[in-house]
Amino acid sequence: MNTSKVVLIAVLTFLSSLTFADVSDDLIAMDKQWGAAGGPAGYVSEDVIGIGPTGIVNFGNLVADAAANANAGEEYVVSGYQVKFLSDDIAVMVHTAAGSDPHASLHVIQKQGDGWLVVATAAAPAS
Repeated sequence: MNTSKVVLIAVLTFLSSLTFADVSDDLIAMDKQWGAAGGPAGYVSEDVIGIGPTGIVNFGNLVADAAANANAGEEYVVSGYQVKFLSDDIAVMVHTAAGSDPHASLHVIQKQGDGWLVVATAAAPAS
């Protein structure tokens, strides 16, 4: 392989990693906004599938859960974010949350149009 091809591949790889880092920051910000928003609208796909403490959940369950916890008055405190890209338009995110409902979350996030939406989610109580 000639030198120009090696340099081009190195530059493209570097630029790609910067793009994913920027998108990771955007996805983390989106998750924090979802946690503070009081509901999944605008952050979660309406055809989401998930697993929660009581079993399989859907968008309606997430809306009901958010409404039930709306008056908690608690700040959404999260940490340990990790984001892995499966492709240019699909990412997997994990994190932990503290407070009255300490848990670990896993989200599959898909780019849809100009934005990103959670298309699958799972939560497990923190131990």
